[in-house]
Amino acid sequence: MISAIRTAFVGIVIVVYAILVGLPALLIARIAGSPTVLYRVGQGGAWIGLKLAGVRYRVVGRQNVDPEQNYVFMPNHQSNLDPSVVMLGIGRDLRFMAKASLFRIPVLGQAMLGGGFVPVERDKREKAVAAVEAAAGELRRGHDFLIFPEGTRSRDGRMLPLKKGPFILAIKAQVPIVPVAVRGTCDLWPKGSLRIRSGGVTLEILDPISTEGLEADSRHALRDMVQGRLQERVHAPSGAA
Repeated sequence: MISAIRTAFVGIVIVVYAILVGLPALLIARIAGSPTVLYRVGQGGAWIGLKLAGVRYRVVGRQNVDPEQNYVFMPNHQSNLDPSVVMLGIGRDLRFMAKASLFRIPVLGQAMLGGGFVPVERDKREKAVAAVEAAAGELRRGHDFLIFPEGTRSRDGRMLPLKKGPFILAIKAQVPIVPVAVRGTCDLWPKGSLRIRSGGVTLEILDPISTEGLEADSRHALRDMVQGRLQERVHAPSGAA
C-alpha cells in the first residue's frame, strides 16, 4: 500500500515538474540554441524522482573514464529506473538513442528532440540507418551517447541478446564503448509493475573498449565482448565492486 501511494505521488510530482520547469526550459533552450538547460532540468527531474521514490544508488568505476574523451555508454536494462540512475550516476551530459514512440509524448518528446536525442524506428530500416548516421555525427562532434543495447527491459533481470545497431554506431564514429552494469533496479521496479519499492542499487562503470580501426564486420565480436563483460558484472554478488 505504501509503495503504491509513493509511486502515485512520484508520478504527480514529475508531471508538475515537467509543466512548471520543463516547458520554460524548453523555451529557453530554443532561444539560446543550446540544450544544456534541458540536461540540467532532466537531471533535476531524475534526482527528484529517485529521492521521492526512496531509491538510493552508488557508483563504482568512475575513474575508468577519461573526462576529455567521449564515449558510447551501454548499460544493461532491467527497469524504468535505469535511465535516471545511469544519467545521474555517470554524471555527464548524455544524448540518448530511444524508441520513436517516446518522442510522441507531449513535452517529453519536444525536450528530447531539443536535447539532441535521436529517435529510432527499428522496424523501418531506412529510418534506423538515418538514426545511426545522425547519432554518429553527434559522437564525432564530441558528445557522449547512452544506449541500452538490449533494446527493451528484461523481465527477470537476466540479460537479453544485444542488438547490433549500437555497435555499428560506435564503429562508424570510432568512439570507445563503456559497458555499464546496473544491479538491483529490477527488484525495485520490475517490468510490468506499477509500484516502485524503495531500496539501493549499484551502477558499475566498466573499462572502455576501443573501436579504433575496427570495420563493420567486427560488430559481432564487439557485441559478444560487451555482452560477456556485462553478464559477468550484472550478476556479481550484491555489494561487489
